[in-house]
Amino acid sequence: MCRQFTILTLDETLGVIQRIEMASPVVLEPDWPAQRPSAFPQSKVPVIVPMFNPALGAPLVPGSLGACELTWGFDEPWQTGVIFNSRIESAAKPTWREAMAHCRCFVVAPAFFESHQTETVPSPKTGKPIKRPYEFRAPDEGPLFLGCIWRDNRFSVVTTEANRCVAPVHHRMPVVLQQEELPLWLGPNYQSLANRSSVQLEARPV
Repeated sequence: MCRQFTILTLDETLGVIQRIEMASPVVLEPDWPAQRPSAFPQSKVPVIVPMFNPALGAPLVPGSLGACELTWGFDEPWQTGVIFNSRIESAAKPTWREAMAHCRCFVVAPAFFESHQTETVPSPKTGKPIKRPYEFRAPDEGPLFLGCIWRDNRFSVVTTEANRCVAPVHHRMPVVLQQEELPLWLGPNYQSLANRSSVQLEARPV
C-alpha cells in the first residue's frame, strides 16, 4: 500500500513532459545533499495527464501531455478518510471503472516507500515499535513513473501485486512504469502492465 513518495516541482514536471514528448530519456538532477519533499495522502502533487482520452490512446507528441496539481486521495461517502490507492485488478468495479477507462495519468517520483509487513523499529517520536519503512528507487537513480487515475481535482495511485524486489517488504506495489511504457499506460491495453516482474528496484531501509 503506497502512502508516500518523493515528488518533483511543477517546473521540473513540465521539463519531464517536454522530454517525454520529444522521445528523449528523462534524467533527474541529483537531490543530494538536499532532501526532496515527500507526498502523503491529501498532499497536492504535480500530476501528468494526457490531453486525449486514454480509452482511445494517442501518440505522445508535443502538446499531448499536460501537468496540474491534484490532491492525493479520492473522497468517498462510504469511506472514512481518503482512498489513495486503487487496485488495477479492480478496474471493472463501479467505483473505478470510469477513471480507469478514461482518466489514467501518472506522477514522476524519484522514490516511493512501503512499510515492512513484520519488521519493526522504535518510533523516533514515541519509542514504540512501528513497521520499518523502506525506500524503493531505480538502480540507476532514474525516475519512477507511477501509474495513477484522476477524478475532478484528485488522484489515486494504482497498485498491483508486488514483484520480487518489493515482495520481501510488502505484498503490493505501485504500477511502476518504464518511460517506453507510458504510451501503453495511456492507451486502451493498459492492463497488460499489471505484471511488473521486469521492473528492477533497490530497497533501502529508512
